[in-house]
Amino acid sequence: MNTYWKRSACPYDCPDGCGLLLETDGVSIKRVKGDPEHPVTKGFLCRKMNHYERTIHHKDRILTPLKRTGSKGSGLFTPISWEEAIREITDTWKSIIIKDGAQAILPYSYAGTEHTVQNKCGEAFFHYMGASVLERTICSKAKEAGYSQILGSTQTRDPAILEESDLIIIWGSNVAATFIHAYERIQKAKQNGAKVILIETYETPAASLADEIILVRPGTDGALALGTAHIMKERSLIDYTFLEKYTEGWQEFIDSLHQYTPEKTAQICKISIKEVEQLALLLGNAKHPSILIGSGISRHGNGAMTVRSIAALQALTGALGDPKGGLLGVMSSGRFFNRELVTRPDFLTEPVRSINMNQLGDALCDLTPPVKSIYIYNVNPANVAPDQKKVLQGLMREDLFTVVHERFMTDTAQYADIVLPADTSVEHGDISTPYGHPCVQRTYPVIPPLGQSKSNWDTFCLLAKGMGFQDPFWQMSNDEIVEKIIGESSILHSKWTENEMERFQSGFGVLLPTPDPHDYETPCKKVQFINKSLPEEDWLPHYKENHGGNYPLRLVTAPHVQTLNSTFNEREDLVEKRGEMLLLIHPEDAGEREIINGDMIDVFNDLATVVFRAHITDRVKKETVVAEGIYRKEQSFNQLTVNALLSQRLTDYGKASSLNDNTVDIRKRN
Repeated sequence: MNTYWKRSACPYDCPDGCGLLLETDGVSIKRVKGDPEHPVTKGFLCRKMNHYERTIHHKDRILTPLKRTGSKGSGLFTPISWEEAIREITDTWKSIIIKDGAQAILPYSYAGTEHTVQNKCGEAFFHYMGASVLERTICSKAKEAGYSQILGSTQTRDPAILEESDLIIIWGSNVAATFIHAYERIQKAKQNGAKVILIETYETPAASLADEIILVRPGTDGALALGTAHIMKERSLIDYTFLEKYTEGWQEFIDSLHQYTPEKTAQICKISIKEVEQLALLLGNAKHPSILIGSGISRHGNGAMTVRSIAALQALTGALGDPKGGLLGVMSSGRFFNRELVTRPDFLTEPVRSINMNQLGDALCDLTPPVKSIYIYNVNPANVAPDQKKVLQGLMREDLFTVVHERFMTDTAQYADIVLPADTSVEHGDISTPYGHPCVQRTYPVIPPLGQSKSNWDTFCLLAKGMGFQDPFWQMSNDEIVEKIIGESSILHSKWTENEMERFQSGFGVLLPTPDPHDYETPCKKVQFINKSLPEEDWLPHYKENHGGNYPLRLVTAPHVQTLNSTFNEREDLVEKRGEMLLLIHPEDAGEREIINGDMIDVFNDLATVVFRAHITDRVKKETVVAEGIYRKEQSFNQLTVNALLSQRLTDYGKASSLNDNTVDIRKRN
């Protein structure tokens, strides 16, 4: 058969949303490469997506509905028809609703696909049912909360400005693993003479970009920001003209900085006074400084306040109004579309209980009245949710009716009563709205769904029919809902030229309008140093300790360059390159415990003991240990992975995860 090339976009949870070109014969995908006409990604793809066809056509794809025949967790299933699956699911739900009410049913989803319809449509279904509402906050809601407390819904800057910046601070972002096109921009900025500073808890692969590296004690980034601001005040490096014209509460904030002396800052962060002073001088003297904020720094008990403090620091430089500098890392191209057309909050006519996704273990094991059924899609909680042992304990409940919509037999799917086969992003159409740059793209099906796999939208429409839902919404096709979203995006129709809209409708990536850097979307239309909508103790940015713990080593969980959370664990080529579950340990911490490189070690706290192989390296700071990547149970040493060591505690604001705010100890395994 003849082949041809079709456009699409990467669907995964990464800021880039890369443009794809797929070679196809209309039945299968032969090759995948980057789209050179994408205005941001310009033909480049990460190593994971360069062979997306290996995921699409993997021999282990689930291609038919399955019903459990063995014990929960055994992975023993038998194929059934879609008709049988829908009937069993909806009959069970109807019985639960009659006996326990719809709130006994819990949806659980996140960012397995970032595309608009397939990511959001399940919310409409469960709103209509009256099920419990899931608070989807595991990743960056604390980051967004802290940022919004000072800048409202103002968007951070387009990464394109990095090439014009003279100082770039990468603050808690492994751009080599999760923001590759920002990495490229930073490389070009260096060629133009920019200086790059990496502020991190360990030397990530992004360290190769840095001229200087500052390794802080995990959770103390806010103190470093405020200590830097203190020195900038003392050295007269603050842009008061900007503050007076574009900010509110700046005087109160500056007056509060006296407590963050270089000595105190260095002590809190466990760095040298010289490092604090040099950072302040570089930032204060830069003409066009940019700070790229990662999400990891917000996954602490003080996460929102940390991000707010960094934003306040950058306001002192005046860069928040500079077209060649500013803040990066909090952006939503999806805001140009009305997502409520998909989520349908109007379907939720009565108050229902909310359950935080970070506390799934408690929800499944301790909640009263109990959760009687869980429907899981776009996520793999057996691997990615905190307090893994308790999550697995909950999934083992025989009285919990579990449905998983998936492409592969993940650790979560092994606990399902019914598994439904999910399609991939090339088997349906949607709208790509990346969160790392201002470019959106409409996608179309490239091949028909493989086997009996179905998209989220088509699956929820079948479930709606089985439940007897009567609203015409459930009669719409996938294309009709996409067209409705695009048709009602008045901003696009008013801001784009006819040619831009035509390219978008033809499947090309198209840039969104760039806002004026002084257009602050806050109640006062200025940068808000002081925010009196918060409790009085938090009116101004300030440092507060994170949760910490009772063990001597702070545990940092980090992405691995070969995989993306638990996604791509089916790809043998990537898993082999990633290697075993390693714990990165400072030589002194290892020496104190008589651990040598390659030893099998127990990593433990009050929640669990997880077995790792020791990797001793000076890339990590003393009293910090790092676990990169999320592994499947079969890839672990004792059936548990790093998330078994992570608590269900939430952040200060945003109800987000505190995945990087846990402590452990280690010992050589007997």
